[in-house]
Amino acid sequence: MDRSLSDIERMVDDWERNAAEKAARYRAMSSEVQQVSVTGSAADGAVVVTVGANGIPTGVTMTAKVRQMEPERIAAAVMEAMRQAQSRYPERLAEIMSHTVGEDSTTRHLLAEARANFPGPESAPGTDPRPRRAPDDPEDFSNNSFMDGGR
Repeated sequence: MDRSLSDIERMVDDWERNAAEKAARYRAMSSEVQQVSVTGSAADGAVVVTVGANGIPTGVTMTAKVRQMEPERIAAAVMEAMRQAQSRYPERLAEIMSHTVGEDSTTRHLLAEARANFPGPESAPGTDPRPRRAPDDPEDFSNNSFMDGGR
């Protein structure tokens, strides 16, 4: 197949332009993701938890209603509100990705990770929706931390 030098230059220019455009879209996505704020509430609004980027809690507020609640119920309400807010994080992430970078293998992976880490409200508390490998699987690092040397 014979291609002229100008055809090859045009292909390289197109590739460079596409790469630059894609990088700009990912920067825009990253910027928007850093601004994410999702709120959940529990105990009839007595406890409100807000999470930001990566589902990390950024705020907890409580109304005077908590004065009539047992400490265990307050703690449970905080956890419930946080899980509720975190379960909405993947949806918000999907919206941002949709209008910034669109769907590709990277965004599919990021969304799958967010959904695994922050399952929807249909998952019962205390359950882990992520599939686990057999205990002797050499490729299963789910219980290992890079900080403990894999012990």
